[in-house]
Amino acid sequence: MISVIVPTHNRCERLEKKLRALETQTGDFEVIVVADGCQDSTADFLADYGPGYAFQTLHTDGKGPAFARNRGAEAARGQILLFSDDDVMPSGGWIQAHQNAHSGAKTVAVGRLVLPSDLKNSGAAALSGPGVFWWNITGNNTSLPKSLFDEIGGYDETFSTYGGEDPDLGYRLMKAGARLKFVGQAEALHEAYDHQKGALAKAKAAGEAHVRVWKKHRDPKIAWALGVHPVLLVLKMTTLPWLKALIGPGGDRELAYSWGAWNQLSA
Repeated sequence: MISVIVPTHNRCERLEKKLRALETQTGDFEVIVVADGCQDSTADFLADYGPGYAFQTLHTDGKGPAFARNRGAEAARGQILLFSDDDVMPSGGWIQAHQNAHSGAKTVAVGRLVLPSDLKNSGAAALSGPGVFWWNITGNNTSLPKSLFDEIGGYDETFSTYGGEDPDLGYRLMKAGARLKFVGQAEALHEAYDHQKGALAKAKAAGEAHVRVWKKHRDPKIAWALGVHPVLLVLKMTTLPWLKALIGPGGDRELAYSWGAWNQLSA
């Protein structure tokens, strides 16, 4: 069995769309929704929702996606965990493609992630493959053995604000000998529901969090891969104020990311 773990926070309409999309999937699977500090109509919807697939609901106290995903993993009955956020809509055969990917030990399967046309240049997460690396392991469209997730201790719950928990998990999986596999047939649409809301604040928070990942592991490869090495930051902060008008909104986000990272380096 594969356990699909969906954390959510105050996005009932989007969550319902996600769960309805899962009703069309085939295979041996369950869905675990972790409602993390929801104050909207999510609890009422979940209490009334009765899908044809195996379904669990957990309620947590708003401690962030890392905490919520760990609680979902603890409750999972499947041998494979499939993490997918509430604004990621699966295509047909998505679950079956993830199931089929796990033919070898320590496989971490990363599915194709596409964006709506209006978000193509937004900076939202997308992954077209076929190359896949540890920093592509995210809570959007990733599956792995529950035994491997438990072996490395799951998500680091100290990453409780925006960003950091995914690259930290990906790096630890790589160090544990994970075999990364891109699964193009496991395609999902990342609607990035609130991507524009507070985009610069989120970019700054992500920069801060990624420096924390580097400081935690003390591996310079992390700093270069995540774009937070001091050499890169100086270059970006020197050039982006002049170039961002040419780059567009992405330049503002990259500059905010760089300043957040630089501030964390000095902390």
